Amino acid sequence: MRLLQSPQSAILCTLITLVLILSCNGADASDKVALQLAWKHQFQFAGYYAALHQGYYRRVGLDVSIVEGGVGKFAKEEVLGGRAQYGVAGAELLLHRKQGDPFVILAPIFQHSPSILLVRKDSGISNIQGLIDKKVMLLPGYKDADILVAFLNEGISSDQYLRLDQSYNIEDLIKQRTDAVSAYVTNEPWQMLQKGVAPLVISPMAYGVDFYSDCLFTSENEIKHHPERVQKFLHASLDGWEYAMDHPQEIIDLLSRQYKVSKTKAHLEYEAREIRKIMMPDLIEIGHMNPGRWQHIKQTYEKLGLIDADFSLDGFLYHPQQKLDYQPLKQIFFGAIGFIALFAVGSGILFLFNRKLAAEVKERKQAQKEIATQKQRAEQYLQVATVMFVSLDVDGKVNMVNEKACAILQCSKEDIIGQNWFDMFVTKSAQHDAKNAFKNMITGHTSGPEYYENKIIISNGEIKYIAWQTTPVRDAHGKLVGVLCCGDDLSEKRKLQEQLIQSQKMESIGSLAGGIAHEFNNILTIILGNNEMNMRELSESSPARRRARRIEDAGIRGRDVVKQLLTFSRQDSPALQRTDIKSTVQGAMKLIQSSAPANILIKQNISENIFPVFGNGTQINQVIINLCGNAIDAMSEKGGVLTVTLRNEIVEDRFAGPHPSLSPGKYAKLIVEDNGIGMDEKTRERVFEPYYTTKPLGKGTGIGLAVVHGIIKRHKGFIDVHSQLNRGTTFTLFFPAYNAIRPEQKFVINRV
Repeated sequence: MRLLQSPQSAILCTLITLVLILSCNGADASDKVALQLAWKHQFQFAGYYAALHQGYYRRVGLDVSIVEGGVGKFAKEEVLGGRAQYGVAGAELLLHRKQGDPFVILAPIFQHSPSILLVRKDSGISNIQGLIDKKVMLLPGYKDADILVAFLNEGISSDQYLRLDQSYNIEDLIKQRTDAVSAYVTNEPWQMLQKGVAPLVISPMAYGVDFYSDCLFTSENEIKHHPERVQKFLHASLDGWEYAMDHPQEIIDLLSRQYKVSKTKAHLEYEAREIRKIMMPDLIEIGHMNPGRWQHIKQTYEKLGLIDADFSLDGFLYHPQQKLDYQPLKQIFFGAIGFIALFAVGSGILFLFNRKLAAEVKERKQAQKEIATQKQRAEQYLQVATVMFVSLDVDGKVNMVNEKACAILQCSKEDIIGQNWFDMFVTKSAQHDAKNAFKNMITGHTSGPEYYENKIIISNGEIKYIAWQTTPVRDAHGKLVGVLCCGDDLSEKRKLQEQLIQSQKMESIGSLAGGIAHEFNNILTIILGNNEMNMRELSESSPARRRARRIEDAGIRGRDVVKQLLTFSRQDSPALQRTDIKSTVQGAMKLIQSSAPANILIKQNISENIFPVFGNGTQINQVIINLCGNAIDAMSEKGGVLTVTLRNEIVEDRFAGPHPSLSPGKYAKLIVEDNGIGMDEKTRERVFEPYYTTKPLGKGTGIGLAVVHGIIKRHKGFIDVHSQLNRGTTFTLFFPAYNAIRPEQKFVINRV
């Protein structure tokens, strides 16, 4: 037997030995399994195609069939029936587990759900409350669980909208056969845009529902009987997803070429971009699963009565077994290496060592380059994100913000970086809870993402309501180094809710006031009528006649109060007609100037060519007198400036959107502004309530601003109030411009 005398001979022997050892495993190559997709072939399942065609499944001894889904073919039924060993589905798997289906979650691929409600932008529906009494097309059962939860979170029960079965045809929405349809943000909005119809997305995330989605799952039976196969399939699939996210164009070409996907290349590129946003692969490890987040999802279902409080997640989340025992194989391998080493010369060992060292250096440089690229890519995605991102260190100081956060906070990055977040931006009322939540996360008492809402205060002093998703950040050694906070601005949603509650409150009070006014009017009619007959029988010099005259005066004042109540409740509706609001305002201001105290300066900024309005001059005059009277009262002690402005205004969609009672169009805009004592937040919220007043007893009835509100509503206009203590109050009113289509009785110029 000849001794091996070269490094090349040693390497050759090593390779032959490895081939002989690894060939013993060849029997596993025919281990066949099926993966059932949630829908038809598209980029939504890119990682599994990558794992198959890059050979990741084959390398671990798996022969995988990827089965297309579609109408009537869902992963749940296929895995439950044993026709597939693995499937892709949403967070509703938790409900199926509760019903007894033995499903186990292996990994959530999408960190945020792509599930949305889609409406036509021109439908006038801008939020989920707008779907009350509307037709909504949903998937069967609880397959659209996050959307159903969003409805219930807003207090909208299933009998408040008409639920239609999903037709899987976006034409039903485009042709307005339904008002809304459940869809994926990665798909249907693109289809609508290609049809020339602007979509509007209603996301469950805006209503406190943020579920995992596109979860890879299997059955308890598969884990029990094939534990090694489960681990191999999971790891190969996640490797496939990493490859797909790094090579999206390659997967798009594969889908078009081999899977005959009907989508265009541009459509698939759009889908890929949207999927990256909800996967966040540059920030979160693909397939990362936090048990705390599943507990939050379970608690959401629990509050809504869809799951029992004592239901346990035990067995639902996959916990991999210990790594496979390759010790015997290692012993054979190292024995072979030792045997070969006896016959190898020192030069061969040195050759191998040098090659390995060179490879490690090259690999390290490549890794550093890849890290820099990934960091740059992550920063780019953060800057274009539609939600705000704020990163805090362990002391609560800001070390990173994106452009959206700067826009919401109305600050530059230089003004924010290095500042203590809680001291600078969190309101005092919310600081205690916010700091406690932060402390729990930094100290490790909270292990995963947490959802909560609080108030923040931006640079101009305005209060914003933010829904936060916070995640602890660790360094390479696992040490907690800070918290990443993802925030969604709910301010407009809260404002809409408050406007709806105020409108309902005013409607109820108005109905009550109208009923009382009618009854009181009947009583006054009897009093004034009988008093008038008594006065006819009394002489002018009679003391009884003087008392009767006082009764008459009091009755007339009572009748005026009744008239105000009827106007407020809209049960006494004077005719509306084309009215010159400029003349009305000028006439009212003459009256105000003649009666104003000497320490009040009155300024008028009235533009030329003001739009005529469709209204009632007498009631508009009453609005001006009531608002100016209140302004003068607010400045009576120290004096001040009352400014009345009248100008034209054209309201666009972007301004009308947050104000349901204000439609786009032409308006005459009236602004009444003072620099008096102002109002606090509590008073400002109740300012239009009847009989609510801060004036001393006998100084005010509390009905004036309620009447103003009723008149503006009667004119289909809009009123808004801004006030700060010791800085003054501003009322802004919009009167719709006259539209020639409306019936016109005659042209009226009101002069007071």
